[in-house]
Formats: sequence, structure tokens, C-alpha cells
Amino acid sequence: MRRPSPANISFTFLAVLLAALFTLSQSSATSAKGGHGFPDIPVTSTLNATGSVTPNPGTNYRIQNDGNGQYFDGVTGVSSILQGGINSASRDWILDTRLTTTTRTVLIDLRAPVPNSGAVQIFSWQPVPTRIIVKCLLTLSGSFPAIPLNQTVSCPMFVSFLYGGTEYRLVMSSAPGTSADFPETNNARVTCNAANASNQCTAWTVLPITQADGTVQDVARLQTASKSGKWSDSGDFYMTFNFTVTNP
Repeated sequence: MRRPSPANISFTFLAVLLAALFTLSQSSATSAKGGHGFPDIPVTSTLNATGSVTPNPGTNYRIQNDGNGQYFDGVTGVSSILQGGINSASRDWILDTRLTTTTRTVLIDLRAPVPNSGAVQIFSWQPVPTRIIVKCLLTLSGSFPAIPLNQTVSCPMFVSFLYGGTEYRLVMSSAPGTSADFPETNNARVTCNAANASNQCTAWTVLPITQADGTVQDVARLQTASKSGKWSDSGDFYMTFNFTVTNP
């Protein structure tokens, strides 16, 4: 029986090594795309609009769509998902128009500053690249799909947007233990409107709270990002919105 030559051994070892590296790189790429673990769930996001932006202050919602209808995951670069993950899935709702799209934005209206809050009105209203996340996992294990039919839960909401080369965010989060707990702000209210045969929620509305004076609006803290990654406060603003999310 002939022994393999050193050259053959080296060639065989190199081939096995290359195959292993290729498999590892493919696995990493697949994981990054959500192929392993818990993939994102695509959803349809509707940021409802009402009335007119003008005259000042207008009757529009202060967070609403850009006039181009619903947002669909993967269309014009939009990400509209219930968030997945590698080891577990948060299933929080995310709408992101900041990734690759150049055609979809979200209208942000800052014409309702809270008096005596130090509010810095960086603009009146603008359609801007925006990322919205509603973190119901902080309130309920399983997040959006786990909300019982016709039940409402209180969930922190973060609305980040880009303007003039700077990142800003409107924080509506008054939940102890969160990364941002601002007692004067209000969480969003998320209601389950439909469920499937497995009692998993498949349709939701996201609304502000009803204040003591009867107005339906949230107080949000505006923050400005610095180059170091820290956030500085720019005062409080009243926010109105009416979102619907459906799966599919």
C-alpha cells in the first residue's frame, strides 16, 4: 500500500481548510441575514395622516407618513418588521426608512413645544429619514404577537431621525429599567385588533395616551446625538400619531 506523498497531504489539508472557511463564511452571512435563529417578520406599517400641515399649526398628526401611503418591508429600501434575532426574538415593531431608501421618509412636526421645558425647535415640520421602534418586550414577554386580543399595553417608543447631518430622537419612555426613563414623557398605547387561530396577535394600533385635559397626545423628550454617541436634551414636545401595523 502506497503512502500519500507530503505534497498530496498538504493539498488535501489545504482543500479541507478552504472548504471549512467557505462554510463558516456562508454560515456567518446567512446568520446576518436572519437565516438562522429567529428571522424578522415582515409587516405592513401605516402611519395615518389627518388634516393639513398648513396653516400653522395645521391639523395633521405630528408623526405621520410622507404622503406616499403604506410602508412595506423591502420596498424602496424600507424595513418594516417585528424584530427577530440570533438567540431570541424581541418581536418589537420597527419601521426604518434610514437604511438605503432615498424615496421614503416620515413627516415630523415640532410645532407644539411643551412650555418651560427648554424646547429647541430645530424646524417647524419636515419629511426626514426616520426609524421608529416600539419596545413592547419591555412590558410583555413575546412583545407584539403576545398582546391578547382587544387588550392594550403601554410600551416605550423611540423615533430617531436625521436632519442637517445630525441624528435626533423623540423619546416617549417612562418605564423604570429602560435605557431611557423620562418621567414627564408618556409611553405609546398598543392595542391588539386581530389574532390568528393560535391566539397570536396579527394587527395592532399604536396611539398616544389621553391626558388629564382630554387631549390625546404624548409628551416626548427631544434629544440630540453627539459625535461621542451621547445624547443631550433639547426639551419636550407634544406628539400626536395614529399607526396601524398588520401581519402580513
